[in-house]
Amino acid sequence: QTDITERAPLKFLGVCLFGSVSMSKAAFAGLKAVQEIRFHLCQTSKGSEGVRNFLLKSYKNMKAASPATPILIREASGVEGGIVVRQDFGVEKRASLEGMDEKAVEKEVTSLLK
Repeated sequence: QTDITERAPLKFLGVCLFGSVSMSKAAFAGLKAVQEIRFHLCQTSKGSEGVRNFLLKSYKNMKAASPATPILIREASGVEGGIVVRQDFGVEKRASLEGMDEKAVEKEVTSLLK
């Protein structure tokens, strides 16, 4: 069992790429520590297609930016696309990604990580 102080929080140092868009250092100024990122999506529904495409193109870049932070992908039939970002002290931010295209998902993820 690890102490919470031993876990490395997610800190983007401005060297992060989401999809094809290069994010600047200023875009991540004031970024809070993120302990976990959870994506919820359906494997087949049209509403989760943007989330699936975003993860296919951006997962490696997100993980490379912070290898110690868990990025969980929860797939279940009929589930609405969504994201949960858990920050320090158990604070969670949630957003629906249902029906969004890849660019809109990218924008929502970036806003939640600030």
